[in-house]
Amino acid sequence: MKQNLSKYQVGDEVWHARCDWVPVKKLCPVCYGKLKVTLILGNEDSVTMPCDYCRVGFSTPTGQIEEHEYVFEPKLVTITAVELRVTETETQVEYRDGCYVYRDDTLFRDKAEATVKGEKLKADLDKKQEIEAASIKIKRHEKYSWNAGYHLQLAKRDRESAERHEQMAVLCKAKARTDGRSK
Repeated sequence: MKQNLSKYQVGDEVWHARCDWVPVKKLCPVCYGKLKVTLILGNEDSVTMPCDYCRVGFSTPTGQIEEHEYVFEPKLVTITAVELRVTETETQVEYRDGCYVYRDDTLFRDKAEATVKGEKLKADLDKKQEIEAASIKIKRHEKYSWNAGYHLQLAKRDRESAERHEQMAVLCKAKARTDGRSK
C-alpha cells in the first residue's frame, strides 16, 4: 500500500507565506520632501542648498530615501511538482511552482492561515534585524568600516571619560579628608 506523505498534490493552488527583504521608498528625514535644506551659519546668515541626504550619486535630490525592510505578502502558487527526500532519520517534502521551491511549513490552503504565518515570520525577521543592526551597526546604511571607526572613536572617548571621572573621584575624596566634613 502506497502512503501519501505530502499534504498537497500537483495542480493544487495554495497560499505561500512569503516575507522578502525589499527596498522601500520613504520620505527623506532631513528635507521632508522639500529637496533643499537651510543652514544657519555662526554669524546668523542662512544658506539654502540642495539636500545631500536624499541625493544619490551626482543626481539631484529626490525627497525620498530607500531603505530595505521585510515586507510580507501572501502569494497564491500552483504546485507543479512534489519532491520527497527520504533518509534514515527523516522525510522532507518540498513543493515546486516552476523554478521556485517551497517548504511544507510555509504553504497553506487558506489565505488567512498564510497571513498569520507570514506576519509571525515578518515579526521574527524584524526582531532579528533590529538586534543585529543595534548591536553591530549604528548606521545600517553605512559600511562596516565606517561603523568600526565610529565604535573605536566612542570606545576611546569613553575610556578618556572614565579616567577623568576616576581622577575627579580621587580629588573629591582627598578634599573631603582635608576639609574634615562632607559637603
